[in-house]
Amino acid sequence: MKKNLLIILLGLSTTAVLAQAPQARPQQAQTAQPGTLAPKGNARVSGVVVDADTKQPIEFATIALINPGTGKPIDGTMADEKGRFTLQKVAAGKYTLNVSFLGYQLKAVENVAVTSDNAEVNVGTVSLATDTKKLSEVVITGEKPLVEEKIDRTVYNAEKDITNTGGNAADVLQKVPALSVDTDGNVQLRGSANVRVLINNKPSSIMAGSVADALKQIPADMIKSVEVITSPSAKYDAEGTAGIINIITKKDGGLEGVSGSISATGGTRSSNGNGSVNVRRGKFGVNASASTVQFYNHGDMSNVTISPKYGQEAASRRIREQFGDTRMRGGFMNAQLGFDYEITPKNSLSGSIRRNAGQFNMENSQRQLVTEGGMEQVDESFLTDIKNRNKRQGTDMNLDFVHTFEKPGQELAILSQYTISDADTRNYQDRYYQGEGPFYLQRNNNDGGNNEFTFQADYVHPFENKTTLEIGAKSIFRDVSSDGIYRDVFGDREETEREEFVYNQDVYASYLTYGFAIQKKLNVKLGGRFEQTEIGADLITAGQAFSDSYSNFIPSVAFSYTLKEKHTLKANFTQRIQRPSLFFLNPFDQEQAPGTVVRGNPNLDAELTNLYELGYSTFFKTTSISSSLYMRQTDNAIETVPQMEGNTTVLTFANVAVNKTYGISLFGSVKPVNAWTIGGSSNIYFVDLESSQYQNSGWMYNINMNSSYNFGKGFSAQFNGGFNSRRVQLQGSFAAFSYHTLAFKKELFEGKGGISLGLDNPFRESMKMKNDVNAIDYEQHIRINNYNRGARVSFDYRFGKMEKSKPRRKRSIRNDDTKQGDGNGAGGVQ
Repeated sequence: MKKNLLIILLGLSTTAVLAQAPQARPQQAQTAQPGTLAPKGNARVSGVVVDADTKQPIEFATIALINPGTGKPIDGTMADEKGRFTLQKVAAGKYTLNVSFLGYQLKAVENVAVTSDNAEVNVGTVSLATDTKKLSEVVITGEKPLVEEKIDRTVYNAEKDITNTGGNAADVLQKVPALSVDTDGNVQLRGSANVRVLINNKPSSIMAGSVADALKQIPADMIKSVEVITSPSAKYDAEGTAGIINIITKKDGGLEGVSGSISATGGTRSSNGNGSVNVRRGKFGVNASASTVQFYNHGDMSNVTISPKYGQEAASRRIREQFGDTRMRGGFMNAQLGFDYEITPKNSLSGSIRRNAGQFNMENSQRQLVTEGGMEQVDESFLTDIKNRNKRQGTDMNLDFVHTFEKPGQELAILSQYTISDADTRNYQDRYYQGEGPFYLQRNNNDGGNNEFTFQADYVHPFENKTTLEIGAKSIFRDVSSDGIYRDVFGDREETEREEFVYNQDVYASYLTYGFAIQKKLNVKLGGRFEQTEIGADLITAGQAFSDSYSNFIPSVAFSYTLKEKHTLKANFTQRIQRPSLFFLNPFDQEQAPGTVVRGNPNLDAELTNLYELGYSTFFKTTSISSSLYMRQTDNAIETVPQMEGNTTVLTFANVAVNKTYGISLFGSVKPVNAWTIGGSSNIYFVDLESSQYQNSGWMYNINMNSSYNFGKGFSAQFNGGFNSRRVQLQGSFAAFSYHTLAFKKELFEGKGGISLGLDNPFRESMKMKNDVNAIDYEQHIRINNYNRGARVSFDYRFGKMEKSKPRRKRSIRNDDTKQGDGNGAGGVQ
């Protein structure tokens, strides 16, 4: 009854606003201003806009078609990313073209003669000269910068960074300000792994499991940009205590015709290939893409567990040493088919289906030595061959409808999405003594699925003076299952145990935001979001049932003040919820290696975080700078809790800590000369972790630097490097690590393609990772040597002829409401 009542209330809250909204008026012909009315024809005028000095295209240059008799503009358009423009439906006659862009002198192309109604007139290349007076006052934006600071997010334009070519999404996220990514692909935002990762503003089944594994599946060549939203408004789901990472892929930008791209990469550590095609005719557009990734690598490791730990008195100290070589191999594929259709000028429909599948294999040949009181325990000292296999497949389907009203900016969106994901995890271990056959076989299997349906309605109503009201409602229904089988074989004796776990999570939400401006300089956005969560879980084989129900009101406040059009100050406050996903809940015991088990905790509660942020950004000449001060406080924080059960280390999770984080993020970029760009970012923060049994704190930081140089004639080079300091954990620390990348590119086929060479960590053969755990009754020291030096050669080509068309509004679902796994491979289905 509670669920049904809440749905009705949410529906009524939306209906009430819609009832007050002005209805769309019948579309009427627009009245032209005196002197601007011109007859329409079928002729076309086209050309290309370039920089007079560098000969590079000028994206977003403005082209105006002028009536010479009146001097009034009668039509206009903008140049695309290649500087190309086309004016359509031009009548016969003589015209002037005015071409302009910020930082350049206006160029008038006189006597453009259209001799017939269906003529094709190409004015050729229009070169714009730099306006030296404006150069001393503003930043030239003829080329989109590598990093942009916007009012509510930081945008990293990945397509501008050639060091990404041939890599994957983890390589891209390494270079994004405020983010840090370790060698396993685990992502942290300002020192926190509690982030939500979206693809094109949507959740995806590809992220249903480990985020680290998912990032390896997405080729970097498919990524257009990455948005980091550190203080989401009430419009977003309240999940993700550190914020949201939104990966935007390359796709159709509203162009007529047929276009596409292909790329392929061969490398010493990975290879990939992908292709895409976009077709648009009139009101209907179709886009399709497919990609595949293969990766392969090796390394070595050691794991030493000491119980009780040194410094504690013990009659007999037990030490387990494990060391060996590791080989990793995997492959993934992604495919997507989408469409959008303009039903009427005010109504549009869009949909897509995405399919992803893949398999990750890891083999570890390991030797174990166990001593007690300095004496070797022969029966526990043996060799082990470990094979882990993780197969995943998922499907995302969405159907979205958008209605735009007569008033600009007023719209209603009704969105739906259905996601299915399945996982099949295998952990096989064969234990034997040197020169003998296996005396013990372990065969642990965990199969599971995640079915999720989302329905969402959003309404936007603009008022006068830049005032906007947004209201919406959303429901998410999740059904998750896990079926685990343990099979142990001791010689001719076999033991089998089964564990079934089902988990249901339903979230009902409504939100309202109100944005307005004061004296055109101070922008204010206030919001509130209400979320009701209903949880039910059943550990079937053990006969244990769990249930929970809770509600949260999430406020959000954002201020932005602009001074002299160059200086921007921001202040934000919001609360965030972190609901545990199956990664943390699944009680399936996964024995990763002899003596080490990962086990979820189905009794976990959600975290609640207060997030405060102050920001400042400015630009002058060819330099831009931004900084942010932030503070996070999380009560009831979910942390990894190791415990000893006999001689086995069990890693589980519990709401045991208070996490306080204080930090500053800095970013800057400069162009010493027109062809050279230097940029960098850093994040410095202090973390204080405290529970009833443990306390740890310390300063940490991560630094990223990049530089690119354009040599002309299609040759360019880029460098990217970063350093992450030691990371403090509740019970220990994770050692520092660094990375660096070089890339060289030559454009081919008049800029439609290119070939590039990428070098990963060329000056270092391998990276040594250290993780130290200091628990109450034991200590653990893990050392991993990852051979991450690599080289790759990539080729890409873009084809097709496109023409500008009217941009189409698209809206999409964002599910940001579950704490995701960090890539440790724990607990079967995620």
